[in-house]
Amino acid sequence: MERLGDDELGLVLRSVVRWRDRKSCARVCRTWRRVEALTRSALRVLDPHYLPRFLPRFPNLTALEAATPISDADLDLIARSCPDLESLNLNAHRSRIELDEEPQGVEPPDVTDAGLCAISICCRKLKNISLRRRKGVGDVGAIELAKHAKGLSSLDLSWCSKVTDRAVGAFCALNSLMVLCLRGCPLVTDSGLACLANGPLSRSLRVLDVSECDQITDLGVCLLRHIPCLEELSLADCGPMITDVGGIATASIVGLQSLDLSWLINLSDATLIALARNCRNMVEINVTGCELVTGVGILSYSNHPALKILVLASCYGISANDVERMMLASPSLRYVRLDKSLRGWMPSSVQEKLSHICRIDWL
Repeated sequence: MERLGDDELGLVLRSVVRWRDRKSCARVCRTWRRVEALTRSALRVLDPHYLPRFLPRFPNLTALEAATPISDADLDLIARSCPDLESLNLNAHRSRIELDEEPQGVEPPDVTDAGLCAISICCRKLKNISLRRRKGVGDVGAIELAKHAKGLSSLDLSWCSKVTDRAVGAFCALNSLMVLCLRGCPLVTDSGLACLANGPLSRSLRVLDVSECDQITDLGVCLLRHIPCLEELSLADCGPMITDVGGIATASIVGLQSLDLSWLINLSDATLIALARNCRNMVEINVTGCELVTGVGILSYSNHPALKILVLASCYGISANDVERMMLASPSLRYVRLDKSLRGWMPSSVQEKLSHICRIDWL
């Protein structure tokens, strides 16, 4: 039996998807190890300290993930070694509480604008990039990314606290961007939303998350009606400056399928009624903590043709009877999340009947 050549072996290894199996293949012999590295398209970095040792073995990577602190020097090496990268996931797996409680002066070196600039210049095929909780990233790196990554389709800058409206203005020129996450970016304001609504991006954007951006007001939310293709929108925790004026304006986005309005304490039934009337494709809506919402608003979704997921936790103006009537009149519902305080007011027989309609979680 003749020895397999690199081409034949490469075809075999490309069919091995599970990383554990690929790791086993790489241990067979030096040839298998070399060809396995050449055919590897995705890599997860557990310890960036060893990057210089192993990264040159993988010249054909298109996807890379690293959740630990990673320096600008590491990103520069990645940029030079992997010019064909299409997906870069640098989401830091540290909670906001952990970040706030870390003693100052002892944090390990982490990515800044310099590292992001290196990636932007060398990796121009990038389509998806996630930088959650990389607090060293700001406008300079984000603008450079917008300048060079013209094919970018998904960008996550959640909790990058240095990102401002300047960066958002740079992204609005991208006509390929479909997903933009700016959650917890406190310097993003109505001006940033105005850029999104008035630029080429307004014709491609499908998913927008600006939750916890507490400088946003009704003025900015009203501008979102100029993004007609928007399907998923999160305004959760944006603060008291969003009222029914902005809420009713979102009902003009008739293609909305998922909407998170949780903890917007100045939204009332008027918003829900407008959304139920105009957004007939709405599949999921979350009004957790919207204290002004009552049974009138919830009952407006009776017989809604598309609604499958409804979250009503901490809505104290809604009664058990309101929930029962709405659920019995909504055959499309598949999941409802309710405040546990309602459970004591709902007979067990009713709970059992409703559980046959859809899944219910009590929080």
